[in-house]
Amino acid sequence: MTREHVEYITAVIGTLSLMLGVSSSCIYNRINAAGIIDGYLVKCYDVLHTFSLEYVAQDIIDIMKRKGLEIC
Repeated sequence: MTREHVEYITAVIGTLSLMLGVSSSCIYNRINAAGIIDGYLVKCYDVLHTFSLEYVAQDIIDIMKRKGLEIC
């Protein structure tokens, strides 16, 4: 994982936190446990970073719903 990945993941988590009104640590723990950080955000970084943070955050919400998981 590169510095750019870490900065991007931090920005996405911050956006999710603002959108959902929950703590960043809760979001990090849930999406990390669901495999979204490595399996989606890092793996697809080259494409994802071209989209808005809000778009990617909503996509993560949708992924969690499809998996039957709550973000927080």
